[in-house]
Amino acid sequence: MNNYRLIILGDEWDVYLTAYKDLIDDPKILYIPTFRPKGLLGQLQRMHLNPRLNHLVSFPGKNWWNPLILSHIKKEQRLCFLILDNWLRMECGIKLLPYLRQHYPQARIVCFAQDLVATIKDHYSQKSIDVDYLKQYADLLISYDKNDASQYGLLYHPTVFSPIVQNTPVISDQYDLYFLGRDKGRLPLIIDVCIEAERRGLRCKMIVIGVPKEKRIPITGIEYIDGSLTYLENLKNCTESRCIIEMLQQKASSPTFRTWEAIMLNKKLITNSASIKESEVYDERYISVFHDLADFDWSFAKNDNPFSKSNPYQKLIKPESLVRFIEDKLQIQIEHS
Repeated sequence: MNNYRLIILGDEWDVYLTAYKDLIDDPKILYIPTFRPKGLLGQLQRMHLNPRLNHLVSFPGKNWWNPLILSHIKKEQRLCFLILDNWLRMECGIKLLPYLRQHYPQARIVCFAQDLVATIKDHYSQKSIDVDYLKQYADLLISYDKNDASQYGLLYHPTVFSPIVQNTPVISDQYDLYFLGRDKGRLPLIIDVCIEAERRGLRCKMIVIGVPKEKRIPITGIEYIDGSLTYLENLKNCTESRCIIEMLQQKASSPTFRTWEAIMLNKKLITNSASIKESEVYDERYISVFHDLADFDWSFAKNDNPFSKSNPYQKLIKPESLVRFIEDKLQIQIEHS
């Protein structure tokens, strides 16, 4: 097997910068979160690729930026491109995949959907990404969700997460239950959990994003916010809580970042993902599965963490597991430190 250089076309979102930190810090791997030339050229690109402007007037030639994006990558190298959601959402405009196939014909191309396919909307067409189109160019198409993988004929691999380094001291166990997410039909259950938790003397910190003001019911333990929360703030809240709650969006079937945060931060996890019982990271000592309020395990929320130092499943979710998966499926060797 020949050595390939891994080029990750990723995201500048702080969640991804945290999750992929192990690979970002590897000098043999190139991580491209975004592309913005300096000066006037950068301002021109900002307007040219702006989705809102393109809804008014569809500017031609968005693929002209591809040579600049990849200008520092030698074509004679053996390359493996790993393309994440951020770039898949621009594909209708910039046509990156056919460009890679034409100008890097020996390269291997991997697309990794880390959200449900139906929710990954193209910036320019406003349609869900076209899986059949991606299959024309990609050597591997991977989904983080088992149901999506089965429905669209993709390979399955869970999202990955790097070890978290806490730079500032925090006070653990200020809260018993912590949740962060958008409503997406989950608000009634969140309200029920908070009400019952307070009755049982448990402290909640449930941050719900984007609920219209007229639908916000004031409940002890629920915080309604309009904008986003920085990922650093989210990690601080996780660290201060005994249990992290994961509530999957409708039709999702696989673990989210809440699971990986619980593992890396050595916290207990309460989740409505029944399929996690089939996962290699499942252990009933630190994961409790529920369907509704009736089968919510309140004693689990009160019990101490079974892992006093660190969760033994941390090594299974590190980014290197994704690299090994790609190597195995493509029968290549990827350079890494």
